[in-house]
Formats: sequence, C-alpha cells, structure tokens
Amino acid sequence: MSPMERLIDILPVFIIFPVIFMITRAFLDHYTRKRLIEKGLVGDEVKKFFENGADRYVSSSLKWGIVLTFIGISVVVMRLSSDYISSEMAIGIMLIAAGLGLLLYYFLAQFNIANRRKQLPPDRAE
Repeated sequence: MSPMERLIDILPVFIIFPVIFMITRAFLDHYTRKRLIEKGLVGDEVKKFFENGADRYVSSSLKWGIVLTFIGISVVVMRLSSDYISSEMAIGIMLIAAGLGLLLYYFLAQFNIANRRKQLPPDRAE
C-alpha cells in the first residue's frame, strides 16, 4: 500500500471528528446562552462571559502552534541531515525543540500580560 493510499484511508478521521466537535460545540454554546438568558443575564454580562473563553482558546492555540512549528522545524533539520543523527538523538532534538517552543510561548504570554496591565486604569489593575 502506497503512502498516498494510507493517507486516503486516514483522511475521513481528520474530517469527521472536527465536524462532530464543531457541531457539539455550537449546540453546547447555544444551550449555555439559552440558560444564561433564562437566568436573567443578558447583554454585556453574557458577552463578557463568552469573551473570556475566546482569549483562552487563542492563547492555547498560539502555544500549540509554536510548539508544533518548532517540532516541525526540528524534523526538517533532522531529515536534511539524516546520515548524522541517530534515532535516540532525533527524539532528544524533537523534545528540545518542543521545550524551546514552550519557553518562547511563556515569554510571549508574560509580555502580553505586562502590556495588558499597563493599559488598565489604576483602579482596575489586577
């Protein structure tokens, strides 16, 4: 079986699960909003509730995007110099790349938090 045939066999998994996730998330968001409206929370309170979650998802996506990019770069570098790198060393290089990605994310997050604190008025500082 060629690599392309194997990819075609796996492709439905990468389509079906995200679709199920998006449908489930849309349903649960609708249900949550409906319950909040029934409890009397409307307008800015509901908007604030859903905005906080959006910031968390963006931050998490950024983190994993950086980590996976660093791992991908390490795989490309290892592939280009495959004659010189043993399999044990390859795993170590990938783990170091993932660690560097997490460190980069940490410093970006700290910088972002510091900027947000500077923008808040003195009475709302955390």
